[in-house]
Amino acid sequence: MTINRFESFGVYLPEKEVTTPELVDQMGTEPMFDLQRLTGIKSRRWRAEDEDSVSLAMKAIENCLERSNYNAEDIDVIICTAITRFQNQDGLTFVLEPGCSNILKQKLGMRADALNFDITNACAGMFTGVTVLDQLLKSGAVKTGLVVSGECITPIAETALKEISNPIDDQFASLTVGDSGAAVIMDAQGIEGEECIDFCEMMTLSKYSDFCYGMPSEQTPGVAMYTKAMEIHGTVIQRLPPICGHYSKTLDVTGMSFDHIIPHQTSKRAILTALDLCTQHLGELPNICVSLDRFGNTSSTSHFVVMEDYISRGEFKPGQRLLMMVLASGIILGLVSVRLGKNAMGVK
Repeated sequence: MTINRFESFGVYLPEKEVTTPELVDQMGTEPMFDLQRLTGIKSRRWRAEDEDSVSLAMKAIENCLERSNYNAEDIDVIICTAITRFQNQDGLTFVLEPGCSNILKQKLGMRADALNFDITNACAGMFTGVTVLDQLLKSGAVKTGLVVSGECITPIAETALKEISNPIDDQFASLTVGDSGAAVIMDAQGIEGEECIDFCEMMTLSKYSDFCYGMPSEQTPGVAMYTKAMEIHGTVIQRLPPICGHYSKTLDVTGMSFDHIIPHQTSKRAILTALDLCTQHLGELPNICVSLDRFGNTSSTSHFVVMEDYISRGEFKPGQRLLMMVLASGIILGLVSVRLGKNAMGVK
């Protein structure tokens, strides 16, 4: 039986930090609420002037390869899953072609016959890539693969700062984001119960897709995100608990089947409210991992940013079972169970 695993992963966070009060001070409109208190976000990382989606992804890959037993030439497929596709061409330009995976493949010097493709699935992007690669490995189509995302996403915050004109605005969620890069190498050399991907379960509630749009701004040349945050929160509160109940039965797991839960990093209040309701179906929950106070919502990379943070603080142990609760606009909901081995955690 094929047992897939995270062989190694890497994260890159820009050095610059921007606090929530610093952002709010740039707004022309006084918000009706305390953004930091509401979200729990105190600061987030912000790209340097010369950084873009490709460079953020590349630095994460380099970090991943430093920990890996593989070289770039060993990788059979690279899947780029970023929402953002900015390239620095005398300023940030959103570039669709060539795809980021093609650019990264060339920069890494991967084999000519290695596969590459891009997937965009909002904040669920990386775990959509993980799910696809998991199936490619199980089918035997590839032996190794790399999923990567470079989220140069703070341009939507810059647009929001210019355009928010009323106390309740669809661009307020844009002020929660932070820049980052994440990469993970997967192979089929896992060990059941010790170092493996237990399951990947994802679903899309597409009738709610109009709750969030990423698009060119309606007012300025920038890129914007328009989010009906209350509607998304209300839908997740209603739908997530029974979905967890469904997976609890079909997968024969409860909350305490896991050592840690890593939710998507939106706002601390929203996370705790949703998970409290999930206890109706999952029972008691283990440790809930939240790092958004220092990194904000890093979109598709958020679970990996949290993993890196908790590993660096010595709060995860090899072989512990992690439950990733995937959430994205669309609305996409999912559960992914992973056990990290010593190599993936950088333990020698």
